[in-house]
Amino acid sequence: MKFEWEKWIKNPKNIVLLLCIFLSIFISLGTLYYENQAQNKVVYDHLKALNDEISPPQNYVGPKDKYKELQLLDDNGQFSSPNGKEMRKILLKIVSMLDDENIAHSHKRWLEKNKLQNERLHLQQKYLDLGGEKWINETNIKEQLAISTWLLNRKIPMQNIEIGQKGFYFVYFLLSHWMNYFIIIMIGLFFFDFIPSEYERKNYLFLAVQPLKKSTIFLRKYMLTMIVLIGGMFGFLFVGFTVASIFHGTGSLAYPMLIKQGTSFHLIPLGEYFLKTVSLQILFMLFSSSLLLLLSKWLKSGLEVLGLYLAIMLIPNFLEKMIPSLNKVTAWLPFFYMNTNSKILEVNNHFSSSFYFQFLILVGWNLILGIIWYWNLEDKHS
Repeated sequence: MKFEWEKWIKNPKNIVLLLCIFLSIFISLGTLYYENQAQNKVVYDHLKALNDEISPPQNYVGPKDKYKELQLLDDNGQFSSPNGKEMRKILLKIVSMLDDENIAHSHKRWLEKNKLQNERLHLQQKYLDLGGEKWINETNIKEQLAISTWLLNRKIPMQNIEIGQKGFYFVYFLLSHWMNYFIIIMIGLFFFDFIPSEYERKNYLFLAVQPLKKSTIFLRKYMLTMIVLIGGMFGFLFVGFTVASIFHGTGSLAYPMLIKQGTSFHLIPLGEYFLKTVSLQILFMLFSSSLLLLLSKWLKSGLEVLGLYLAIMLIPNFLEKMIPSLNKVTAWLPFFYMNTNSKILEVNNHFSSSFYFQFLILVGWNLILGIIWYWNLEDKHS
């Protein structure tokens, strides 16, 4: 094992790739920093749009359907609904809260911001329940309200976790936004020449006279590949978590993650999301790297291995986006498990979308590749 590790780590290509991987952590944090700087304006624009949706300009004489206050009145200026008076009070209350919410956000008073937003969302939902027109500038109110209430009950500061800079939220960013395709490419670039290089450099002549079985040699390479990939993934996430935590704090593993289930939804803590996502990620990495090494054993040429491997892993995912009917088989095939984020967060009522089914599917495909590996080791037939 040590001999294989020394050969692998001394390859200049692998050193450069490792440096690029860890450099990407700082690039990602820098990108998130600038995105967070723009959040004050995003929040201000959103709250202003809500205000403009409710209250018409002074001396306005245009169509009534553009403004919520005017929608409550008939042509004679009277309330057109028995709930009109109560609905108008709700709208005025919302308008009076918008400035306070914007100030709390701009001054980073997150718990106060969350409390104000929670109250506003309650009022917006109550307005709808009384028969008010659908909000143009506010969507998914029930989902937002559930998240806001979860955070208030646990006294967790509200964050936009999609661009979160705190330690655990940055790990979520890494896992959900680019880790899956990144792993596919890195597996290919790291190990496409791991076995073929033995043939290209004619090292197999030296290996042929060694007392070791060929199966032992391949097993060493397989074990090193798994150790490097899984250890590398955890090391990468740990470094990202540590660096982000030093500058911005750790965040909370109890932060709510929204799981969509058809037309309904439920929440799970971030820690549970990590457990499920990393479990599927590891199984997917095991399958992908096993497939790559199997192709390496068959083809003997590094570039052929890399090309065929990327084609097998990427083309099905492109076809899935172009041909929606393929969704019926995606849960059964391992190639479609690159985006583990969507597998966890987007659930339907079919059993194939459950985490345990997906876990068993990936375990099954890893066993199938293991059997193929077993029957392809030359020692068995010698």
